[in-house]
Amino acid sequence: MADFTYMGTKKLLAPRIAELVSSMAPGPFLDLFSGIAAVGTQVGSNRAIWSNDVQSFSGLLTQQRFCAAMAFTTAPDLVQKALVHFAYNRHVLTEVFGPSVSEEKLLLGAPDPSRLKTLIDDISTLGTEKRVELRAAGAHCMVATTHGGTYVGLTQAIEADSIRYAADRLLLDGDIDQTEHRWMVLALCQAIITANNSTGHFAQFLSPSPTNIHRIVRKRRMSMWSLWRDALINARPLGTVKWRRGNRTFSRNAADLLKSLRSMKRKPAVIYADPPYTSDQYSRYYHLLENIVLYDYPETASKGQYRADRFSSAFSLKSSVDAAFSDLVSAAARLPAVFVLSYPSNGLLGNSTDRVVDLLCCHFQYVDQPVKMSHLHSTMGGSKGPQKHIVEENIFVAYQDIRARFADRQPTPAALVKPVSMAIQREPIAESEMSAPA
Repeated sequence: MADFTYMGTKKLLAPRIAELVSSMAPGPFLDLFSGIAAVGTQVGSNRAIWSNDVQSFSGLLTQQRFCAAMAFTTAPDLVQKALVHFAYNRHVLTEVFGPSVSEEKLLLGAPDPSRLKTLIDDISTLGTEKRVELRAAGAHCMVATTHGGTYVGLTQAIEADSIRYAADRLLLDGDIDQTEHRWMVLALCQAIITANNSTGHFAQFLSPSPTNIHRIVRKRRMSMWSLWRDALINARPLGTVKWRRGNRTFSRNAADLLKSLRSMKRKPAVIYADPPYTSDQYSRYYHLLENIVLYDYPETASKGQYRADRFSSAFSLKSSVDAAFSDLVSAAARLPAVFVLSYPSNGLLGNSTDRVVDLLCCHFQYVDQPVKMSHLHSTMGGSKGPQKHIVEENIFVAYQDIRARFADRQPTPAALVKPVSMAIQREPIAESEMSAPA
């Protein structure tokens, strides 16, 4: 399956994180803010991968990539099975949206920004009027009646709804299993990402103008069915079946997940945290993918058509970012794992480099000197600042036991009671403190 794009992805940092992790004690690697799993993928099959993210789309991606029970070999059969159901739902929606579909086809042959803008407004009005009727008839119409003409063309939206209808109908009829259904939905997300009319994320769609009309037309000429079919046929889980059995996927607040893991028999050996570091809420960049995965006809608002119930991260709020960090570090310190955290020097957390070191030193026995890296951060077309700019990324490593940190070269007995040369040591933590409730 082709790579997904994701706001704030750490693909360039992933090799460095994986290199650090390779020297640490064996055991599961827990990625607390997994996104599209760039770091987990880089760490690879050398250890179990546990992924966590509050976004349903991320959970679906990591579930299929890391936890699929068997190899995925039925894609061609699924395409054939989907055809009849796809054609039926497409027919129902095309009958309702017929004049608008014809108008869109005409404009794709002779682009006119002004007329395309008018068509988008007409589609939105018609979608609002027809949604109840279409749903009562048993048709799938969420994309067409919510995002038709905006993030994707109307014809593309109808095809997206019809693909999801086929997947849901096949599952309901017992013709496919849950795993195959998830592959079909994930491939639809890939198709949406490829065809979408935006700057790389879903904060807002591009309004037609003389400067972007040809880009919009090029995107809208893409066949959603063809994109979905190709994504499904190319879909593959990572690693072996045996390795995937040891992987896990969570969908929790990061600190709450860490607290819950304290009572579990198996615990992570390494915890990696890459929390949000700007005031931008990531949920507004990926709400369309959430809609595709959940398919729950959400209430939406603003030009961005955001979900009313989208997640809000405390790490992206100036008033709560410090408390969020304190809670995260405290929870991580109560697990017998090496804690790795990446955060830029110019993040929302004030005086972040010193503040993170202070927090780590309050809770961990050892804290390595931060590793500083220049990182090219992409805003993916965001309106604030240049599309790409250099930031100084800090990679922090903290741990209670030197043997967990340097598993590839066991320290001498003398080293166990002294700080290693690259680390800051604080006063020893009492055993009672280590076992106290969070």
